[in-house]
Amino acid sequence: MPESRTVARADIARKARLTPVTPRGPETYDAGMRTPPGPPPARNPLQLIRYVREISKDPIAFVGRRFDAYGDLYYAPLGKTKLYVTRHPDHIAEVLLGQATKFGKTEEGRAAERLRRFLGQGLLNSNGDLWRRQRSAINPGLSRRQIATYADTVIDSTEATLDGWRAGARIDVSRAMMALTLRAVTRALFDHDVRGETDEVAGAMTAFRRATGATSLLPEWLPFGPSRHAADALAAVDRIVYGLIDGRLAQDRDALAARGDLLSQLTLPMRDTPAEAMSRTLLRDELLTLFLAGHDTTSHALTWALYLVSTHPEVEASLHAEVDALGRAPTFEDLEALPLTGQILDEAMRLYPPASVVSRWAFEDAEVGGYPIPAGSEVLIWLYWTHHDARWFPDPGAFRPERFAPGAPTLPKCAYLPFGAGARQCVGKHFALMEAKLVLASVARRFSLRVVPDHVVARDFAVTLAPRGGMPMIATAR
Repeated sequence: MPESRTVARADIARKARLTPVTPRGPETYDAGMRTPPGPPPARNPLQLIRYVREISKDPIAFVGRRFDAYGDLYYAPLGKTKLYVTRHPDHIAEVLLGQATKFGKTEEGRAAERLRRFLGQGLLNSNGDLWRRQRSAINPGLSRRQIATYADTVIDSTEATLDGWRAGARIDVSRAMMALTLRAVTRALFDHDVRGETDEVAGAMTAFRRATGATSLLPEWLPFGPSRHAADALAAVDRIVYGLIDGRLAQDRDALAARGDLLSQLTLPMRDTPAEAMSRTLLRDELLTLFLAGHDTTSHALTWALYLVSTHPEVEASLHAEVDALGRAPTFEDLEALPLTGQILDEAMRLYPPASVVSRWAFEDAEVGGYPIPAGSEVLIWLYWTHHDARWFPDPGAFRPERFAPGAPTLPKCAYLPFGAGARQCVGKHFALMEAKLVLASVARRFSLRVVPDHVVARDFAVTLAPRGGMPMIATAR
């Protein structure tokens, strides 16, 4: 990408929907610092309000217009934050792989404060030695070998859900997948049946999504708004999570050691070597993070996949043929025999990446795309726009599972990252893929789904990418 680019006044107004201004050279943003091209910073409250209003309408489209105007890497200082925004796979590889030791999870700004308020110091937020200790503690419970032991629980939860569906019934598939994945993850990882608490947990996760994804100028301490709502909702989830922890701690050591779930594995050191174990509060943070990462993202991936299949009859027919060939409900041993099922999920996560944006904080001076990134800067990686770039995915808005079939063109490194990359790749990746594949195949074996005629399918962008207003569909038994 060229180091500078002149953008016409009319082009800025058309593509970025900002007040027309005379484009400024990169050197005017921060004297003495060479920066990528980008929009003029908001220099007064009126400009900041205009920015918040415009980005709140549709953050994805807003950022897309800026990429159109300024290229793959642009500079958009916001308040005191030096903000760099990118979509290019080479830049992403530099941040997440090549210079990973120079970048960590964002520690400043309102979004980071909100994440820490709700998820504490769990894996999603921690850095350095704390992150390494926590990752080492959690890894064994989510290893490939251990995941095989969770598959039966996922299958049982799925079949129980589908047994409750009736031919011709109107089902909010988004809500159904949320409840299913929540039950599956809590039974598999925590050995706890959450059915009686589904509404509380799902409500808290929805409130959390809205609070962390909101762009607002309102103070956080006001007694209304998304942040306060999320705090109240998560208080209910805290009661559940702390109840699980205290229930394990009340068991004797032998009973605890005999259990095979992740929660018991994490609790056992608190009895044996308390000085070396994580604290009760930190364990709460990790469990709450797993609640979010273990079911919210997977439920959205499944919802989008079921929607996309429903609108492409030829793909649906091939999927039905694949699952029907098994002659029964799918099992863990059948995963390799379900290649199209996996390709559908891959393509659904390309079109609707559950985590559309990844943020990194520069702990020391770095360089990305040939531009210096000073320590204390934030880099936003817009995976949504990486996944929708025609250079890597021709006709990027089209649903084509064959993009991920054997023999398909090789993608550039970091062009497709639904689970991130490098050392901080999602710890639950293999569990999520196993779960999603078994659920999608099980649904396809028993039902065909169609969106109700009066429903408009739209994106709801927040910390995860969900369908706005749910996904009401009509179920037809096969």
